[in-house]
Amino acid sequence: MHPEWQRICNEFLQATSYAVGDLEKGWAARYDFSKRPPTYLRYEQALVRIPLGPSEFPASPDLWELMGHRRSRRNFLDRPLSLNELNILLWGTQGITADMGDYQLRTTPSAGALYPIETYLLVNNVEGLEKGLYHLDIEEWCLEGLKLEDVSELAYELTENQEMTRRAAVNFVWTAVVDRTRDKYKERAYRYIWWDVGHVAQNLHIAANALGLGVATVGHWFDQEMNEYLGIDGREHFSVLMASTGKVEGRDWIQDRRPT
Repeated sequence: MHPEWQRICNEFLQATSYAVGDLEKGWAARYDFSKRPPTYLRYEQALVRIPLGPSEFPASPDLWELMGHRRSRRNFLDRPLSLNELNILLWGTQGITADMGDYQLRTTPSAGALYPIETYLLVNNVEGLEKGLYHLDIEEWCLEGLKLEDVSELAYELTENQEMTRRAAVNFVWTAVVDRTRDKYKERAYRYIWWDVGHVAQNLHIAANALGLGVATVGHWFDQEMNEYLGIDGREHFSVLMASTGKVEGRDWIQDRRPT
């Protein structure tokens, strides 16, 4: 732990706070979308590219019933997710839903429609996918295989021995490309990034619960080592949140709640 974390946090809040008169009126409306940093990330040298295509959506619970029964469940079974189930989870968190010309809208909101959040997957148990590290190419809607290897122990170690990450069918690792948001919102961008990823994570919870899957957000991981494994620099592009998902028994929440 950094010995001056409290001072640093307080300085961050002050440096990114606004008061009346701090901003030039109408500054945001003058942002030029045509000059923004690239919205999409693609790995041209990916080992494999897995097209996802449209999802096949099953019947789901009523929205209000779903929200009333939403729970974090992490006692995962040793049973694979189907590729379609994973596709639904990805679409629910990052799917493109409309083309506005200069930019596209998605299933989750983003400050200024700038979408700084990228999705990486530590795949342990999905039908039709080799184990390994994947990246979601949102624009082409496919999975890019970056490292094809067993990642269960890696997930366990990098989350400081959280058993659910070793058992999960998939561990989501969300990252932020800072420049996409900072180019417009300057110092405020760092706040917006956390809000953006919160929307993404919440949609994962809703979609996973609708499918009867277990899901739990992970807030504790070793940032430096995770960034290194993903191949990102940890400053301009860094990990911001994780979540684990997989099959659960589905009969009793207390039984599904934690690994035993």
